Amino acid sequence: MNTSFLEEFVYLANCLNFRKTADHFYVNRSVISRHMIALEKELGAVLFERTTRGVGLTEAGSIFLQEAQTVLRNWELACSRVREVSGTGDELVRMGYLRNGARPFLARFVKAMAQEHPEVHLSLLCMSFQEARQALKDHGIDVLLGINVDGSISEHYRSTLIYEDEFMVMCSSSHPLAQREEGVALEDLRDQKVLVPDSYVSSHLAPFLDELIDEEMLAESEELYKDMDLLYLRVQTEECLAFVSGQNASMFADSLAILPIKGLDTAFTMNAFYHGDFKGRAYEICRGCLETCRRSLEKEPPRIPQW
Repeated sequence: MNTSFLEEFVYLANCLNFRKTADHFYVNRSVISRHMIALEKELGAVLFERTTRGVGLTEAGSIFLQEAQTVLRNWELACSRVREVSGTGDELVRMGYLRNGARPFLARFVKAMAQEHPEVHLSLLCMSFQEARQALKDHGIDVLLGINVDGSISEHYRSTLIYEDEFMVMCSSSHPLAQREEGVALEDLRDQKVLVPDSYVSSHLAPFLDELIDEEMLAESEELYKDMDLLYLRVQTEECLAFVSGQNASMFADSLAILPIKGLDTAFTMNAFYHGDFKGRAYEICRGCLETCRRSLEKEPPRIPQW
């Protein structure tokens, strides 16, 4: 099996867009399509549902996605160990990150690593929180960049503080609540449509928000979401609200209203967690660069929404 086919499959399975996948790998869409057909033929199973409305994963595709990610992690680990023993090639750091977590910081960190430590190769793996926890436990990744709302993870792993954050309410600039720059209270959300994370997809985040939210107050209006990109799109185009990370929401400050929540402590931290055997030069470089990026982020003034 060609591992490049697996890489293309994993990317396509996450974005469900042939054009974006082709652009990412600098090939034509037809190339990606041929590779996926070849992969399906080799497996003897249909991985994607192709309709006029778009592309979706079949049940077999969802299962294979988990297995393909494991295979790629193990392949990278094998390559890294061989290079280490033979004294050839760059050092490898495998970092798992959450799709809806630390996006602005992650871009800053990747850029800094490329400029200051080109000899260290970063392998970035977008994962759910549960997948990332398991991968860290199995040493399938060296570092997990994630929200520290689960006390058990900080008890079992070394960590570096990335930044302090808080949950805020986000809505479109045309929403009636958008002008309340001083913030909103939960009572203000009683008659609003509020998007909250699905507990199956965001099992680490949903319980944390459940403790903050008056469930009885929002029982009639809350709606679950699974996809973070779709969440931002819905907030931009519909009269609905969402609880979001202040750091992540800063990416949309020019087009969306981002409001503090009054009367509640919604603070949390973003941390980098390391498995016990991740040591040596690569660990020191990675940890040092994370801390440098954190300090540079602290010096920047917060973005002010322009809506």
